[in-house]
Amino acid sequence: MKLGFIGTGSISDAVIRGLLTSDYPVDQVIVSRRGERFSTKLAADFDKVRIEDDNQAILDQADMIFLAVLPQITKDVLSGLTVPTGKKIVSLIATIPIDDMKAWLKTDAQFDRAIPLPPVEHHSCVTAVYPGSPDVMALFDKLGGAVAADTIDAFDGYGTGSALMATYFTLLESAAQWMVAHGSDYGDARRYLAALFSGLAENTNKSPDQSFSELYDGHITAGGLNEQVAQTFLREKGGAAIHTALDEVFARIKRASLK
Repeated sequence: MKLGFIGTGSISDAVIRGLLTSDYPVDQVIVSRRGERFSTKLAADFDKVRIEDDNQAILDQADMIFLAVLPQITKDVLSGLTVPTGKKIVSLIATIPIDDMKAWLKTDAQFDRAIPLPPVEHHSCVTAVYPGSPDVMALFDKLGGAVAADTIDAFDGYGTGSALMATYFTLLESAAQWMVAHGSDYGDARRYLAALFSGLAENTNKSPDQSFSELYDGHITAGGLNEQVAQTFLREKGGAAIHTALDEVFARIKRASLK
């Protein structure tokens, strides 16, 4: 399998590194020079990576092509390119509908959208895919797993959920600073909290049949400290704030997809 990447930024970098350190059958990865800091380093690190200056050449030579340019320049980049018969395209571009990209490329090729996140480099993140072509799902399964969205609204919901990453780090930083204010060394507090949340994530992954609510019940003692913090979070409208933030992000994604 020859893979091509039009646009070589941090997400392309994570996907390529993840695939080339997995058992996915990659013969060659052709990357665009754009995003030279990433493309040059990838070519230096992996013999299977080759830099190509011409986007049309990437389309001509690769079997599966990943689009990973900025949304605001997508039309300019894609217009004028020709998609040879039999190519498979995966867009990693936020908000741009498949129908728009097909129109700009003048193609009816197999087309999927995907939302890989940085941990795919380490095969430790599930990727949302729409509509979920079997070969695209199989590729992302090698990077930590994949889920196929049945509708574009469901896919945009996954995209909205991914916007919680910064909130996660904000929560940990806030907790670490509180611990420092009460005498902890920052490095020790960071190590402790990172291990705590990593352990919780591991327990969650090992209990796929349990809902988050059931896991909540298994990690508290009635009237205990964990329950107290969770209930204070809800009392102070933490849950409502998350719902409001997700509603606003979802609306922003929908507005952008209509432009």
